[in-house]
Amino acid sequence: MVDGTGILKPVRSVMRTAEAILEAMHERGCRVTGPRRAIVEFVLEQCEPFSAEDVFRALRRVQPTIGRATVFRTLDLLAELGVVERVHHPSGTHRYVVSSDGHRHHVVCVRCGRVAAFSGCNLEPILASIADQTRFRILDHWLELSGLCQACQGETMAVSR
Repeated sequence: MVDGTGILKPVRSVMRTAEAILEAMHERGCRVTGPRRAIVEFVLEQCEPFSAEDVFRALRRVQPTIGRATVFRTLDLLAELGVVERVHHPSGTHRYVVSSDGHRHHVVCVRCGRVAAFSGCNLEPILASIADQTRFRILDHWLELSGLCQACQGETMAVSR
């Protein structure tokens, strides 16, 4: 969706069905192919973070002609549309999570890669200060924290004893 300034706006709350997402892709001038449809349907079924490689391996069984480049390009497009969010995995790769309505951020375990979403970052005063300092109009922000999940904290405590 493009606003009056020509800036692409995510349509997170609107697109919860494969057909709505595929229509948005079509409106962006993208061809709606069998592999893209399969990727969208796979993504919408995910409850846990997934990688492009996860998508490729799962769909390769049912779509033997699907290519890695198609998976990566489609995930990039889904991120632009606000359907998925990229999460930086401790391994240095990206993982993806299906976007939820509302303002969400993530904390990622550096040991096991577990991802937890949270809201309420209360960054507005900091963003206002940054806007004043840089003379930018802040349109959006994204926050990702890294640490140790509760299970990995327990492992660390057991090892240190």
